[in-house]
Amino acid sequence: MTTLENSMKHLCIYGTKVFFILVLFGACATPAYTQENLWKELNNKTTSLLQKKRYADAIKVGEEALKAAKKTFPAGDTRIADTMSLLGVLYRTYGRHAEAEPLFNQALAIYKESLGSEHPSVARVLYELAEMFFLQNKYAEAESLYTQSLGISEKVLGPDHPGVVDVLNRLGELYQDQKKYAEAIPLYKRALAIEEKTFGADHPDLASAMNNLATLYCHQSDNTTAESLYKQALKIYEKEYGKDHPLIATVLEKMAEFYEGTGRKSKAKQFKARAKKIYSNYQK
Repeated sequence: MTTLENSMKHLCIYGTKVFFILVLFGACATPAYTQENLWKELNNKTTSLLQKKRYADAIKVGEEALKAAKKTFPAGDTRIADTMSLLGVLYRTYGRHAEAEPLFNQALAIYKESLGSEHPSVARVLYELAEMFFLQNKYAEAESLYTQSLGISEKVLGPDHPGVVDVLNRLGELYQDQKKYAEAIPLYKRALAIEEKTFGADHPDLASAMNNLATLYCHQSDNTTAESLYKQALKIYEKEYGKDHPLIATVLEKMAEFYEGTGRKSKAKQFKARAKKIYSNYQK
């Protein structure tokens, strides 16, 4: 759920227009407001390209945005950090971790110095750094950063705020990857409770969370709870998308695996057949 878009929604762009003319050695420089507008335009374009998944184009524009930021603003300005963080996300997307890491660290230092160590921007960069380490299977480093990010978000936003859901889920996934199911389950459950309170009991995001949680309960051999969650997820998806949507087929396949694994082969066969029928309708 957790997706690249769930990471971008926390990105923010700062900047106020200021007009003045700088005279240096008797020559008039470009008005500062024009330079700032250039940075804002490049930064916004980078964000837009990232959202459209045009990563290569976004990197080119993002690099220009960072040059403009460094040329326009004094060292340590949070707007430079904004662009560093954005470009770090793009480098990470391409697996260019050696280039992403210093940008994240520099942005983090700027935010801490300018905004304080418990600002949401600090939490966001810690999260992005954690994502980078998680992608490299560096679990210890990722866990520490996710935990720091979660702590700040909880303090600033509150423990039940929707803004903590992403990091709860990612920390849960990290534990799940390491087969630490007992540690992952409480995080998924907490995220699910927040989403249910925020969106209502029939929101599709809940179904995705229920599927994740059901898988963990399977690993814990709590088949009764797992089955209940799978059924709830299927019901939500059917209500949202209809009974013949391709997404329903993917859930049915997951449930078929569950029934197969718990020895209910007849039921597994029914779910497989239904999934196959849905797929065949979309292949005509």
